[in-house]
Amino acid sequence: MHVPLLTTLASRSDSWLQWTLWAIIMSLIMGWVARSRRHLRAAGYTRRLQHPPSTLIIGLVCFLFFAAIAVISNVFANATTTWLTTTVFVGFALLALPILGDYFAARHEVSEEGLRYGRLFGAGGQIRWADLKSVRFSAAMKWFRLESKSGTVVRISVMLMGLPVFAQLLLVHTPPEAIESNTLPVLRMTAEGNPPSVWGSEEVRR
Repeated sequence: MHVPLLTTLASRSDSWLQWTLWAIIMSLIMGWVARSRRHLRAAGYTRRLQHPPSTLIIGLVCFLFFAAIAVISNVFANATTTWLTTTVFVGFALLALPILGDYFAARHEVSEEGLRYGRLFGAGGQIRWADLKSVRFSAAMKWFRLESKSGTVVRISVMLMGLPVFAQLLLVHTPPEAIESNTLPVLRMTAEGNPPSVWGSEEVRR
């Protein structure tokens, strides 16, 4: 009677330990990414929004890790190697490609007139602050969504460097009615050097 109970408890303990370890690792990684956004840059780059090198490193590590597992699991095949497991590993490796692509494509530049933006897919362009009809922050997606009167939509990830200058210029030059009420305090905090958290609900302010 006691053996099944002990087995169940041991299984639950292992599961709890795995999830705890995963949460700790992810918190450390996201904390590293958050800190890397704050690195001081040369004067000529202060108005440029771009991913920190940590984004490139994470993308490369994820791609190489899962691609290597997919290859090794087939070269040294065993009873657990199936087309499904290979597909899953290849799928995870492919999920890293948009991260790598966004590292090179998501490079924007702000000025008193507006935002010059780049895109992962399609051509970039320019959007004027005065032409914005909606500015909204999505806590779930971790980005600022800017929409112009002509319908152009630009999303600015919270993982980018240069967010304080972006927020400062946006607050000064964008029509106040375009900024949603719950987004305004987020922009003000960002302008003061405290951008939104890249992981969880709130980031420790320093």
